[in-house]
Amino acid sequence: MSADLIPTLPAALTAEQAGAMAQRLVKKHHVAIVLLHWFNALVWLMELATGAALIVSPQYRFMPQWYLTMLEEAFGTRANLLRFHLAVGLTWICVFAVYAIFGFRNYLHLEVLKKEIGLDQEDFRWLKIRTLHLLGRSQDPLPGQGAYNAGQKLFAFLVYTAVPVIMITGLIMTFHLLGASLVAWAMVLHFLAVGMVVSGLMIHVYMGAVFPEERPAFYSMITGMVNELYAYRHHFKWWRELKMQQRAWEQQLESESHAEEDASRNDTLASAPDSPRPGSDELEVAKGTP
Repeated sequence: MSADLIPTLPAALTAEQAGAMAQRLVKKHHVAIVLLHWFNALVWLMELATGAALIVSPQYRFMPQWYLTMLEEAFGTRANLLRFHLAVGLTWICVFAVYAIFGFRNYLHLEVLKKEIGLDQEDFRWLKIRTLHLLGRSQDPLPGQGAYNAGQKLFAFLVYTAVPVIMITGLIMTFHLLGASLVAWAMVLHFLAVGMVVSGLMIHVYMGAVFPEERPAFYSMITGMVNELYAYRHHFKWWRELKMQQRAWEQQLESESHAEEDASRNDTLASAPDSPRPGSDELEVAKGTP
């Protein structure tokens, strides 16, 4: 596909075009991102389950007594429950530290800062129009989005803002750093940051696993791939970037192929033997000597 033929705005597709695009897969997530996503999901599941059971004060407890008793019995004692919660949290921090240090350039910088939380003017327009859609106040088409839409970027921004708070306050509470007063404040900030993430997480899980239109995004966190039709309809800017990259790669291959053909042709001409010079008999014949 020529770069001139790649559309700048999404256009209506024929049934044949849509069917063909639905059969083609494009890569959305690296293996490292998929593994980190499910590791993070497992950690949050365990930490929320155990953390909720550790809140026993009547003023702040939000889980029923039978749940607290069940978790205590499952771990033997409340002290073991706390140790498990701390061990999982510290493991989580160590894994993310390795990810941040060794994957900063490829993943944290390119994947997170540019793709996941980098909001632009089109993203703000998307948020406005999407909100009007939900309120039934507009039928305008949504602007094309990158690899992540503006709603996903807002959730990612919330997560990447709250996670450092959760980690730092967790370390303060675990090792009782800098006095009882700071530990008490760390508990408050820890619960607030976790609550903010959980509030967004409920929407995130619903949109990814339940909402039919976004179902391919959920499966992409298993396979790393989405079909091209989904990319075209929901992430047009990203789809166009992929097509431009594909065309540039094809042009590079064509250029290299032509360069190899020219080099091979020049080598053939250079190695071809010179035409033999005619002998004396041939000269005589050429002069017409009888």
